[in-house]
Amino acid sequence: MAVPLVALATVPARVEDMVERAARDWLAGQADARGLAEPVFEVKAVAQLPQPLPPCAEALTVDALETRSAARMRFAVVCPGTDGWQREWTVRAAVSALVVVAARDVPANRALQAEDLAVERRRLTDLAGAVTLPEDAIAQSSNRVLRTGQALHARWLSAPVLVKRGDSVTIRARNGGVEVSAAGEALENGRPRQVVRVRNTTTGKVIRARVLQEGLVEPESMGGS
Repeated sequence: MAVPLVALATVPARVEDMVERAARDWLAGQADARGLAEPVFEVKAVAQLPQPLPPCAEALTVDALETRSAARMRFAVVCPGTDGWQREWTVRAAVSALVVVAARDVPANRALQAEDLAVERRRLTDLAGAVTLPEDAIAQSSNRVLRTGQALHARWLSAPVLVKRGDSVTIRARNGGVEVSAAGEALENGRPRQVVRVRNTTTGKVIRARVLQEGLVEPESMGGS
């Protein structure tokens, strides 16, 4: 990504200001794309080869070379043209934002409730994994124990298991205004809207059924009522 700057007949003494501005712009774009709330950036650029830079008669650009980790990025100041040059800079950034944290200790694999969650400012090491809205975590479960004040990470969350293998379930089928229910046994674990195998305990027939809620399924053929 190239960030065009104004044309300069000479290179300013504070080239790092240009690099830091470009890094902040890049971070702001990433934060906006990920919906971060009230992000704050602390950025410091250091030349990899500290030395005076030659003048440039054309517009300088700042290119992002490596941005996988905000803690250590690489940018380049480029003077285009046949007599141009390029100098690389290391940029160290710290990003904080309002994110969802655990309001209390929460055991693993338990559906999260509103009272389990709070929103606080935290420093982020992974912009992509931040959970920014409590509603995005409510009814999800964490695959690890959450400690009070710990920021949630998106990769920890998944829909809770509502039906477990061996559970007794109700198979509910609807046809027009008629509803019929039968007793069944889950043959697989199932999360919300997931299709699992269920045995009708009366007929012994095994069907594929969609998980609606804890202990309740419907035949897959119903199409998700």
